[in-house]
This record gives sequence, structure tokens and C-alpha cells, in this order.
Amino acid sequence: GDIGRSPRMQYHAQSLLEEGHFVTLIGYAGEGLIPALEDALNSTITNDAPARKPSYHGHLHVLRMSPYQPPKTTLLDRLLYYPLRLLSLLSCVIYTLWVQLNRVPHTTIPADVILIQNPPSVPTLLLAYVYCVWQGIWRTHRPRLVIDWHNLGYTMFDAPDPNASPRSLRSLVQTSIRKLAECYEKKMAPLADAHLTVTEAMEVWLGENFDVHGERVRVLYDKPPLMFRPTTIEEQHDLFSRLNFESDGQSSNGTQQNQTQQIKNETIFTQSILDDDGRTSSLQLRNDRPALLVSSTSWTPDEDFSILLDALKILHEKIKKKLDRNTFPKILVIVTGKGPQKSYYLPLLKEFNDTHPFISIHTLWLEASDYPKLLGCATLGISLHTSTSGLDLPMKVLDMFGCQVPVCAMGFDCLGELVKDGVNGRIFESGIVLANQIFELLLGYPGDDDALSRLEKYRRNIRGMTRWKENWEESARHLIVGDWGE
Repeated sequence: GDIGRSPRMQYHAQSLLEEGHFVTLIGYAGEGLIPALEDALNSTITNDAPARKPSYHGHLHVLRMSPYQPPKTTLLDRLLYYPLRLLSLLSCVIYTLWVQLNRVPHTTIPADVILIQNPPSVPTLLLAYVYCVWQGIWRTHRPRLVIDWHNLGYTMFDAPDPNASPRSLRSLVQTSIRKLAECYEKKMAPLADAHLTVTEAMEVWLGENFDVHGERVRVLYDKPPLMFRPTTIEEQHDLFSRLNFESDGQSSNGTQQNQTQQIKNETIFTQSILDDDGRTSSLQLRNDRPALLVSSTSWTPDEDFSILLDALKILHEKIKKKLDRNTFPKILVIVTGKGPQKSYYLPLLKEFNDTHPFISIHTLWLEASDYPKLLGCATLGISLHTSTSGLDLPMKVLDMFGCQVPVCAMGFDCLGELVKDGVNGRIFESGIVLANQIFELLLGYPGDDDALSRLEKYRRNIRGMTRWKENWEESARHLIVGDWGE
């Protein structure tokens, strides 16, 4: 996939670099890398701003591929989509592994490990295995093949419509593709030397179904790196000054600002107040700030955005029916991410904003350095992720937990390994339940002590969680770079 949208693989790369290893990242062209890896790549030094090089500068190389994306407009296009896509991927991966990789300076040293993200499975598992075998023959040094199971690849293919006839051509084709992909993945899995999984449920499933088990299989839970943390008020002021959300200067929940204070500048959440001397200023949170809900979505069917939209409509009606509306804040919902269904929802969001004055929804795509800062400002996080396999967990929830943000998450199998309902967040199954949860959590925010204590209870149970670095060193380091394969 797109390297810039594969944070777990980037975290692997950073951990390996910090261990002193040379790393080549291979993936699709697209978004930028996390700041730590961008710093490792950038070498520009000027007299005005000398670059601060990390100790592993020069140890990282990135190879980006741009496979052909066939159209899906006509029936013929759809029939040819998978063959054309497969041929394009084959050519890209073969050229990258056997040609481009040999041009990377540090590949004069034989590779020790090929760490591969799954999915995608086709054709990368096969080509990575063949590359390891070929290296063993050509260089007499066979790299170890380690699969990091983010999900099951065959579940990513379209499933037949349960309402359609199983004998229809479309259903037969979809069923056949999924079966072939499952058989391929099942045959390839045991050929790897080691495996990492994102959940215990996936580890068990692989052992029962793909004959992958034993000491060379370890669970490596996603954990947030240190860049995910609560955002300081200075960072909040800077971020929202740049995002430039409109601030009408009116109280969102009836709480008036102190009129004796002279405001130098303000955002929708913060104010810069001039001190008595009129020369210096200090920052403070606005008493009338809205509640900030953040949801990161890939705009795909397995993250059904209509559930959140329905929940916000129900929530708006609940706010309208309150006799004393001053006890409920206005709500700003920021949705981050890119994906195929975004263009469908944009007109619906505009219509929603025009007809629901107490709630405003905005979509953003942020730089990698700003995304953690936005999460650190949030009052509440929303996760719409549902797993195609029921065996993986949403990394976005870990990012929110790293920022000490309570989360309302869509329930599915194995989510309980991450979100404990009523402990570090809430779990919902429908838009109605989500609306009720948001209403209960935000009632009285931000001025009411009971509202703040409700949210603080969840934050208290999130604080102190293990971070990526410690978790990787304990669970993955030995499996990837240890001496078991020597």
C-alpha cells in the first residue's frame, strides 16, 4: 500500500533504524512519511537553518511504486480489472525488488530480513518468498521472511451480496476470487520464517486455519509512538490559527467571556489575552469553546460513515429538545482521511451543516506532523472501523488513546482486546446508541464539573499505556533481528 498511509510499517522502520540497521521502505507512491523518517531522508542544510540529523541519517531509503489502476466504468472494465491490476503489480514489484533495490547503496550488504505487510497478499507474498530464495542462491545468504499480519488479505476482496442469487454470474465470480485468494494465502503463510499479528484472536486463527503457530509467531499490538500526546495550549492556538475555523465570538453554551479582558487574538478554542501592562499576553482556553469530536476514516464500506451522520442527526434533535440548551455545548466534528466514498458524502455534509446549527462537520487532510496535534485537542474520538476479518484492531483508536482521548468505537469481534466499554471508552452498535453516548458524555461540557469528571474517568484509565518503542522491543525485536535464524 501507500507507504505514507502505513504507519505501522513506518514505526517498524524507525525502530530498526534506531537499532542501527539499514532500512529500505518499499510501497506505493502517495503521502509523506512520519516526521522522524522525513528527518532521516532530508539532508538539506542552510546557513539560516542547519538541519538536525538523526543518528541514523543516511540509513533509510524509500522506493515508491506506481502500479496501473484500471478503470471500472464498463462491464468489460470490471471483468478485466483484476487481471490487469495483477499484471501491473507483478511488473512493479519484480522491477523494484530485482532492479531498483540493487541500486540502493547499502544493498551491497545482503539483506537479512524481508518484513512484509499483509494485506495486500497478491502478489507480494509470493514475490517476497521467491526473492528470499533467489538471494539465498545468488548471494548464498537467504533473508528471513517475516509477515506482519494486519488483516487477512482474502477478506479484502468483495464478498457476494447476501441478497443476490448464489448462482448469478457476479456471485460466482466474487466467490471464486475469494476462494482462490484464501487458498493462495493459506499456502504462502507457512513458507514464512516468522509472523507478527495485531491481535491474539488473529494469532489463534492463523494457527487453526493456516498452520501458522509456535514460537515464531508473536502478537505485536499496535501502540502509539510518543508523538501522540495531549496537545499544549500553545500548540492548540497555533494549529487552529492555521486551520482558521470561524469564531463568531458568541458563547456556544451560554457562558460569557470576561468582558474586562482585552483579547489580542483568538481561535475557536483559545484566546490570547493581553496582560495588565498591555504589552505581554497569555493563552487560555475559551469558556465558550465547542466540544471537538474527531473521527479518522478511510471512507470505505467497512467504515460506514452513515452511522455517524445518523447519530449526529439524532443528537441534534436531543439538543433541541432540552429545556435548558445552555447546558450543552456546540459540537465541532472534524473528519480526517481520504477514500473512495468521500465525494459521495461531501454534499450530504454540506446539507447537514446548513440545517443543523448546533453541530458542524468539517473534513480535513492534515500533514503527518499536524494529525497528532489535532487528536490531542479532541474532547472525544469516534471510530467507525469494522474489520473485514473480525481479527484486526483500529490503529486510529490507539492514536487517540496516546493523546488521552476517550473513544466511542463501533463494536465488532475482538474489539474488546482494545476498548473496554465504560473503562477507557464506549462501544456502540448503532447510530442511536452512539448519539446517546455522546449526549451523556458531553452534557454540561466544558463548564460543568460533572461533565469534566466523566471524561476524566476515561482519561485516567488511558494514561500510562505502553508506547510503540517499548512494545516493539519486547514483542518484535527478537523475532525480526534476533539470533534464532542464524
